[in-house]
Amino acid sequence: MNRRSLRPTLLAAALLALGAPALAAQTPTEILARYNKVIDPQGRVASISGMRSTISMEIPAAGMSASIVAVQARPNQMTMTIEIPGLGQMRQGYDGTTAWSSDPMQGPRLLSGAEASAIVDGANMNAMVRTPDLFTLVEAAGDVDVEGDKASCLKLTWKSGRVTTECFSTTTGFLIESRSKQQSQMGEIEAVSRMSDYRAIDGIMVPHKLSQSAMGMQQLMTTTSVTFGPQDPKLFELPPEIKALRP
Repeated sequence: MNRRSLRPTLLAAALLALGAPALAAQTPTEILARYNKVIDPQGRVASISGMRSTISMEIPAAGMSASIVAVQARPNQMTMTIEIPGLGQMRQGYDGTTAWSSDPMQGPRLLSGAEASAIVDGANMNAMVRTPDLFTLVEAAGDVDVEGDKASCLKLTWKSGRVTTECFSTTTGFLIESRSKQQSQMGEIEAVSRMSDYRAIDGIMVPHKLSQSAMGMQQLMTTTSVTFGPQDPKLFELPPEIKALRP
């Protein structure tokens, strides 16, 4: 083959190489659709009435451990109980109307603003698969490397007004990192969560490991059990001390 005949071949190869990233790139809508499909390949989430998870948590820097029980019911009820040896019990929940929290340090509280939004958004069962109806705006937010895994990030504006940046593996489609602003006693803080060890539970892929970093402190959470099915409605009733705070 002479040089003249090589030129079209080389040109075609160059154009193909230049075009490859554009062909491989996905729109924000496609990224969410792929995530939905890899998490719930059989479309089971829509028929799930409830979910119960048990989780072990460690805070290595503080030498602290805790156990967590989280329960959800469709469409948007949740309660979470955290048992910390030596500190007692921390609880929070949402009954579909009122977001609340109760712990030994701050006592019972009705939640509002960003604190309430985070709980309300998480209580929605559809948050498991990030259905489009949860958001008012979905925008591309660039690509990042998460521990060697390339990920495409999206800026998600939830209907509550909360904004998160979520990064999805270009290899697996799984959500592997989430960044958000959270309210604390010290004001607004930046939190970074990383999800891994996805496993199939009744055909639904569930991350079994989560690490969260905020203010230089890392929390490590390992899911020890997940069950899907109906949950006792009494679990979502407001505790008496929370009822007493309502107007």
